[in-house]
Amino acid sequence: MCKRNKTIAILIILVNIYLIPVSVSIILSHGGSAGVSYWVLPFSILINLFFVPAILSFKKNLEQRVSIINEIGIAMIVLIFILGILSIYFV
Repeated sequence: MCKRNKTIAILIILVNIYLIPVSVSIILSHGGSAGVSYWVLPFSILINLFFVPAILSFKKNLEQRVSIINEIGIAMIVLIFILGILSIYFV
């Protein structure tokens, strides 16, 4: 169980290494031309919120407490990416 929690936490951290700069650049560029990138920002920030529990899962005394949050986080990340890919092809 410990190895699974660490793997999930590492995956969340890797996703956030990409998405935290994306969120910051959207905010700094005021949503780009015509503010279209503001549509992506709520989903990006939702994924960024799971970064903190992923970091805390490497502490011994908090490992069990944040494991459920990390599992919910990886499920949300997968769901958002699948819906994003489907919306590109079917809209």
